[in-house]
Amino acid sequence: MSERQDLFKYIRRTMYCADMHPIHMERQLPHFSRNLGIWLEFSFEIFLYFVTTHIAILYICTMYLNYQQGDLELLVNSLMQTIIYLWTIVMKLYFRRWQPKSLKDLIDFINFKYKTRSAIGFTYVTMDDTLAMSNKWIKWYLYSCYLCAIFWLILPITYGDRSLPLTCWYPFDYKQPVIYEILYFLQSVGQIQVAASFSASSGFHMVLSILISGQYDILFCSLKNILATVAINRKNMDLSMLYELQESEAEEINEYYCSKEIICDVNTLIRHKTTYEERHDFRYHFRNAFKNCADHHRYIVECLKKMDDFYSPIWFFKTGEVIFLMCLVAFVSVKSTTANSSFMKILSLGQYLLLVAVEMLVICYFGEIIYMNSQRCGDALLRSPWYIHITEMQRDFMIFLQNTKKPVQLSAGKMYTLNIELFKSIMTTAFSFLTFLQNMDESNE
Repeated sequence: MSERQDLFKYIRRTMYCADMHPIHMERQLPHFSRNLGIWLEFSFEIFLYFVTTHIAILYICTMYLNYQQGDLELLVNSLMQTIIYLWTIVMKLYFRRWQPKSLKDLIDFINFKYKTRSAIGFTYVTMDDTLAMSNKWIKWYLYSCYLCAIFWLILPITYGDRSLPLTCWYPFDYKQPVIYEILYFLQSVGQIQVAASFSASSGFHMVLSILISGQYDILFCSLKNILATVAINRKNMDLSMLYELQESEAEEINEYYCSKEIICDVNTLIRHKTTYEERHDFRYHFRNAFKNCADHHRYIVECLKKMDDFYSPIWFFKTGEVIFLMCLVAFVSVKSTTANSSFMKILSLGQYLLLVAVEMLVICYFGEIIYMNSQRCGDALLRSPWYIHITEMQRDFMIFLQNTKKPVQLSAGKMYTLNIELFKSIMTTAFSFLTFLQNMDESNE
């Protein structure tokens, strides 16, 4: 049987880096130095807020001081960075200060109550494949975000002119010895915080969606093997005949989202021992097995409700932020290309543009996956040889199918449904704004 594990190990580390989740340093230190751990963690949080906030303020000052000069590229670039850093600050506050209880409840509810494998039957699936897929996806996603941040940090090194990664106004000469090194360090920390905050917020959404999809896989396999579970828990039911009926069903492509079905040897299946008085009637064992599936389905729906309540306000504002960022980054990228800017700068802007689009695609894609999985409970149930006991199961089947008929849809502000259509709409709107900006720029020239 698959062992219970911490499902959020990697994404939690990214939250630690962005200070979006408490590290609890006092728990790692001896009892007499716990106050020191609390003070260090608080100081770390204040320092990160200072770094991100002061960069956002400097960009606002840059826009204010250069507004009359008519340099649209500089203004758009400053506005782009301002939006990025303000969003970083909001994500930190939302996860760490505004909704820490909801975040902890969501993680604990999934971590402590998820099923590690499907019910006993002719086949089974576990959470091992789901966890492997979740860890693989989140690692690649994190590496991509941090790589983009690192590209911005190495630009001044390639130029060799003591410039800073972020071009913003300072009230003093930042190229002075020591001052330049300090500012370079602060901007480096700021860029890493941007990468950590963006990847943690959308990466956590991705991890949740994959894990819940894995729970759907376990539910589907339990429903498919519902009669096998009943037969194994009874003494007088022929397993071989039932096994042949179930195996005669045509194999379905993409039957599970991320799990691999493991086939059991029918001769090694052992009846479960219970503390109740042994009963052999079909109805009794069927109701027990079916109740476990219904309880698991309620657990999954509750997970999705908690997830939607936590993320729905964020994604409502995220749609607007992505529209503006896509438009602004694309505009600056086009201007840099026509102005014969360095290849490294164009590459960095292109990475920004790609990551903004990929982040929104990740959010919408996994919303679509959840929607599709939530509709497949009835299909999974019909994969079993249900027809041989239809008279005993009909009422329970109909109640279950009625309760699972309505699909679950993740939302943005309870107004928009997260799906691929929303992603297409956002991209279309963003490039419409880009055309408007380019027309404004041409008229200024």
